[in-house]
Amino acid sequence: MIDDYAKTQALIERMKVGLPIPIRATADLARASKQFPTKIVVGQELAIKSVLYMGDEGGIMCDVTPPGMSTTPVICSLTHLEVLPGHPLTDDLRAYQAARTRKLARQGSGGTMSYTIKPKKGRR
Repeated sequence: MIDDYAKTQALIERMKVGLPIPIRATADLARASKQFPTKIVVGQELAIKSVLYMGDEGGIMCDVTPPGMSTTPVICSLTHLEVLPGHPLTDDLRAYQAARTRKLARQGSGGTMSYTIKPKKGRR
């Protein structure tokens, strides 16, 4: 088990009360955003607008949709966000990120997004 369910649910409830939560985009989020019309860049300041729990498989997911992208929401794992200092939950969020990333690494999941690129077959 990656997450302690009771602790994670308690953190989510505290997050909901503390919304919006300021964050910065990481390289993982910026790389994943290439599929959207509005690109997100590393270090871009955004805010967590809502949260949901996707179980042990997905962990805490966050809506960080930038202004102007109302038709295509951007949902990503809390572990792919840089939590900014100054918010009352900063320490708790960083502790969750560190613990989840560490546990994923132990299971061999790595804790980061990865992509498999298959070349298209060429015409001959």
